[in-house]
Amino acid sequence: MRVEFTVMDTPPKKHGEKSMWALENEARRVASLRRKAFDTRLKTGLTEPFRSLVALELKVLVPKSQLESIGDLDSFIAGVCDSLQAADPSVHPHPVVEDTAPEQALLIENDAKVLSITARKIAVDETQKVHYEVAVETLTKDTAVRE
Repeated sequence: MRVEFTVMDTPPKKHGEKSMWALENEARRVASLRRKAFDTRLKTGLTEPFRSLVALELKVLVPKSQLESIGDLDSFIAGVCDSLQAADPSVHPHPVVEDTAPEQALLIENDAKVLSITARKIAVDETQKVHYEVAVETLTKDTAVRE
């Protein structure tokens, strides 16, 4: 099964020094992603997160002038993966994410089950706002094994 959605915001970025769940600006981005992921889950009839192996695709669409300054792609990947699973129980999330049930995984039970990640930053016209596309697809053990 494959689920796809677009978020009209900058992706959340994982920070080493403090949880993105607790930083107000990043928590707002986490909340945007989680709300869209939850809506997508409802529309596709999923009642729980994927517990199987998965592949993740991330496309960050950015005005050309911001392509380098917006942030590192690897930080966005980590932020998206962490946002789609439950927050670490030791973290005290910022109030802006409380309505997104941070204690619950939304699309990915555990990001250790992500076997493949494809990610790109894509330059778009200056008139477009930053947004990103996420796709999560289940893998079978057969498709996960390299031949």
